[in-house]
Amino acid sequence: MASSLRRIFVSLDEYLALDRDAVPRCEYHNGKVFCMGGAQPEHNTVCVNLLTELRSGLRERGCRPFSSDQRVKVNAGSFYLYPDLLVACDPRYVTINGLRTLQNTVLILEVLSLSTAADDRGAKFLQYQTIETLSDYVLMDSAAIVVLHYRRRGNW
Repeated sequence: MASSLRRIFVSLDEYLALDRDAVPRCEYHNGKVFCMGGAQPEHNTVCVNLLTELRSGLRERGCRPFSSDQRVKVNAGSFYLYPDLLVACDPRYVTINGLRTLQNTVLILEVLSLSTAADDRGAKFLQYQTIETLSDYVLMDSAAIVVLHYRRRGNW
């Protein structure tokens, strides 16, 4: 019986090549790659409704909403993440390996599910706080009417 070795560490260059060609979106967390699976209908409904409202509300302000396919670079460590929804005013990108990565996010919205809630409230929130332009972080529950809104005013 053949066995295969499982690689634990992925270099940043390997991740960027994988993410450029990947069918599922993958996040990079300091050497570990996490590919994102499909979301439940409730999650998708919340995201579509929010994106629609954000688009119409931000049109005249020069700000732009983005869906979960927009990659964001956080400033602490080597993290490349895909929030559920985000907003940037005067969007600025860095092109890495052919893909543009957003650098100046002002608002991030994560829709919570059982499999993501702990990470969205914990490790991801800590990473997002290192984005200098980020002023608001919103968590919305996909199974209940619950919204948590964090705003940066000096500290979070």
